[in-house]
Amino acid sequence: MHDVCLAFFWHQHQPYYPDDVAGENPMPWVRLHGTKDYWGMAMLLAETPEMRATVNLVPSLLVQIQAYTDRGHEDRHLRLSHLPPDGLEEDDLEYLLDNFFMAHAEQMIRPFPRYHELYQKRGFGIDTAAKATRRFSKRDLLDLQCWSNLAWFHPLAFERDKDLAEFRNKGSRWTQDEKEWLLARQLELLAEIVPLHRKLHDRGQIELTTTPFYHPILPLLWDKRLAQRAMPEVALPRALASYPDDVQRQIDDAVEYHRRLFGKPPCGMWPSEGSVCQGIIPAIAKAGIQWIATDEEILSCSTNGWVSRDSNGYLRNPEMLYRPWRIEEAGRSLQIIFRDHAMSDQIGFHYQRFAAHHAVDDFIGRLEAIGGATSGNAGHRPTLVSIVLDGENCWEYYPNSGVDFLRGLYRRVVSHPHITPVRVCDYLEKY
Repeated sequence: MHDVCLAFFWHQHQPYYPDDVAGENPMPWVRLHGTKDYWGMAMLLAETPEMRATVNLVPSLLVQIQAYTDRGHEDRHLRLSHLPPDGLEEDDLEYLLDNFFMAHAEQMIRPFPRYHELYQKRGFGIDTAAKATRRFSKRDLLDLQCWSNLAWFHPLAFERDKDLAEFRNKGSRWTQDEKEWLLARQLELLAEIVPLHRKLHDRGQIELTTTPFYHPILPLLWDKRLAQRAMPEVALPRALASYPDDVQRQIDDAVEYHRRLFGKPPCGMWPSEGSVCQGIIPAIAKAGIQWIATDEEILSCSTNGWVSRDSNGYLRNPEMLYRPWRIEEAGRSLQIIFRDHAMSDQIGFHYQRFAAHHAVDDFIGRLEAIGGATSGNAGHRPTLVSIVLDGENCWEYYPNSGVDFLRGLYRRVVSHPHITPVRVCDYLEKY
């Protein structure tokens, strides 16, 4: 097989949830995914120092993490988690019973007997929250407050913190003080996220990239009419004004924020949702970005199907997907890589149903097949396989939050004689 360079590109993102005018934040996802996925994914990379990867940190996510850790901000879920059960109003109780089970039941509730007991007591699909409140004692409510936060800690946190493991092993009948200890530990882990990524970046293990600041769809800011390029039947709004200045500001602000936080500007960018158009290339390049990534379907449409998959999922001209490209506009140029859509989706949507070792075997086998398919046409450069997907959303559907799969995969990759994990910047610099 031809040598394969494997570029994992984990996209860590959240929209900007807070209402800064009202001073309220209705959503807990930055905080909950923070102690689980943003911290945990970095720790999994840290425990395999030979592994290389690229991590995309969206500014609107980072701003919210720092609001929790540096400015004492809360969300409604956190505020109600702090309250003692006898301090909860009626609407607070209903909110708890509707929102404190926001987790994949099979992998994040059922494995924990007390949490599952409370889940069954709630009776989703049977009773409203208002009716279910009568079944919940103050003891039940305090345990629910704990479990709704505890279930969102990454498994590595329990491996590395015996006090946290003992807390979880207790399982129920926590005190108000013990609950406050848990919530304080949660914020401590959130505070580790940025320094941990900076450490991995500084030692050369990961490349850090960015996204336009508030995660906008840049082509629609550039020209709303471009929607019809992708969806010819779409009904356009009557107001079709374009906002090219906003395009540039979203990019520039993201690059500057990244530079302040991590000490140097990013080389790479994931355009929000992988959305691209020719017109935004100069704005991205002007900000100093050297490369971007998007999906293989963009390459397929841009080459009129020359690079595409047949009805069985096999690629036509695979060597042209598994390599970088250069794109130019108005005298500016960027390098661009295209994600392997099928391989990325295997991790995002399918391997959760496999035994971990079978999933690892399947993934490695697919990489070896790609190396074989490109052995005659890749030339001097190793085959570049880009695996790009959300780094937070799929793991709640995996047993043990995907730890067994990712540990096994990273170890197989770094020991394989013909597969080399790479940061995208390193591959592009060399080839």
